[in-house]
Amino acid sequence: MKEKIKLLRESLKLIWKSAPGWATFNITISLFRSLFPLALVYLLKILIDSITNAASSGDGNSFSNVLWIIIAVTAAYFLDEAASDISNFVRKQQSMKLEVYMYNLLHSKAVKLDLINFERPEYFDCLVRATREAPWRPNSILNNLVSMLKGALSIIFMAGLLTFLHWTIALLLLIINIPGIWLRLHYADVLYNFQRKQTPEARKSAYFNWLLTGDRPSREIRLFGLGNYFISLFRNSFLKTKEEEISIIRKRTMIELISDLFKASAILITLLFIAHRTINGNLTLGQMAMFLLAFRQGMIYIKDLFTSLAGLYEDSLFIGDTFEFLALKENVVAIPPVVIPSVLKKSIIIDNLSFTYPGNPVKTINQVSFEIQKGEIIALVGSNGAGKSTLVRLLCRLYDPDSGSVKYDGTDIKNMDPEKYRKFFSAVFQDFMLYNLNAGENIRLGNIDDEIPDEKIRMAANATGIHDLIKNLPDDYSTVIGNLFDNSRELSWGEWQKIALSRALFRDAPVLILDEPSSALDADTEFDIFSRFREIVKGRTSILISHRFTNVSLADRIIVLADGAIAETGTHDELMKKKGIYFNMYTKQSSRFDK
Repeated sequence: MKEKIKLLRESLKLIWKSAPGWATFNITISLFRSLFPLALVYLLKILIDSITNAASSGDGNSFSNVLWIIIAVTAAYFLDEAASDISNFVRKQQSMKLEVYMYNLLHSKAVKLDLINFERPEYFDCLVRATREAPWRPNSILNNLVSMLKGALSIIFMAGLLTFLHWTIALLLLIINIPGIWLRLHYADVLYNFQRKQTPEARKSAYFNWLLTGDRPSREIRLFGLGNYFISLFRNSFLKTKEEEISIIRKRTMIELISDLFKASAILITLLFIAHRTINGNLTLGQMAMFLLAFRQGMIYIKDLFTSLAGLYEDSLFIGDTFEFLALKENVVAIPPVVIPSVLKKSIIIDNLSFTYPGNPVKTINQVSFEIQKGEIIALVGSNGAGKSTLVRLLCRLYDPDSGSVKYDGTDIKNMDPEKYRKFFSAVFQDFMLYNLNAGENIRLGNIDDEIPDEKIRMAANATGIHDLIKNLPDDYSTVIGNLFDNSRELSWGEWQKIALSRALFRDAPVLILDEPSSALDADTEFDIFSRFREIVKGRTSILISHRFTNVSLADRIIVLADGAIAETGTHDELMKKKGIYFNMYTKQSSRFDK
């Protein structure tokens, strides 16, 4: 319980930070609204008694007195409704502010967390739970607290009014709802534990749904006729979670029906008591109506109170998922003594580097050591899974190694702020991104922080041969590319790769990493780019990963990886003379074209 109270307290801090003014307004107007029910009940009592007296006296002039009471009842009703409408508006405003604040927290945390998290299924479970609850749970906590306070005040007023009838009626009003609150608290735990356990299955359902509705899988789904197969997988996965949830709710509903029977019995007892007192002349018609309304309103408010209390308990369970995500530690950080990186002056040294992916018993990188001189073009080659892409991620400090080090001008990169260090790197990754933004912005994303003239964007596009195509788009560099939004133009995969390569070149970084940069390029474009490769990289320190050995042969030095370790190193001519792994790979590939 202490932990839940702590989470509630932390949630309220988030609410206050997101919109202190709207939070205050929300609380104030909700407390103000708690006065109207009592006023209405009392005014209705006066109205009924006044109408009864006027009718029995036969005095037509008495209507003027009744009229003022009718106006007062109408005014109280209007103020209650107006306060409710204003309260809803205030809640919407506060909810919007809080959602923006919470999404900012989630997104800021997500982009800072170590890339290695995406190799862990448990991280995705945590992320899904957090993003599902974070935008609205804190606001639900505030609303439940406000509703509890408003409900408690209203109940006190109604219970106080009922004590004038008889104290046992007030007590009956309170105790009859206890089974309901126990029920909500118990099943809040049950449903939370169920949903937490079902997170992996829910992610599986979401994945199958994406396969059936997403753009990327749409072609294979149709070509191979996989629609019905994945529809079946989705249905089975979806029903697996929903049927269990329905079973839990069915049990809760049965107990709720028994609880409702007790409430109905309480209403029966109250009606009998009030009817008996009224018939015996101990209560006026106005008093009878007042006590009946007070009991009925009291039932509603105490139900709202207990519902809010149970909701608050439920919130305290689910909001823990959000704080669990926000509490995840970032391990790729600067380790003291912190050194501020600068433009590469001498070399990058990879010293005895080893790395293993989570859950993988075999090292992906195994005691790798080599040096890259400033301005040198290094090629990494090897079979699929040899560790080439992993090695450059370690070099960019997207991962931290299990052992060994990367030294940038003699300084271990662990002693540098990761964000500042990465500014000196640019890359085209094998799985490069397709941004559904305009063409110019797609290239400018390579260096989004600085104001750089559009001419440099065009220079980067010219270097990769994409400039002419962009100029022929409806709005040239302002044309949105992709197919998600209106007035956009889709590109071929090769054209997208040219955009990605332009983005990497646009970033004026001293170290350039190209991971299969020509895999989707046509032969003419590939030849054009690599025939003037040194001119394009402009003396930058470059690391090229490619399975096309005609491109690799342009490198100053070639490093051959096998099973995560360095098998060979040297120039193209040196490795061909050794007649080792590189020689075999090169001759096999070139022999296909010789034939």
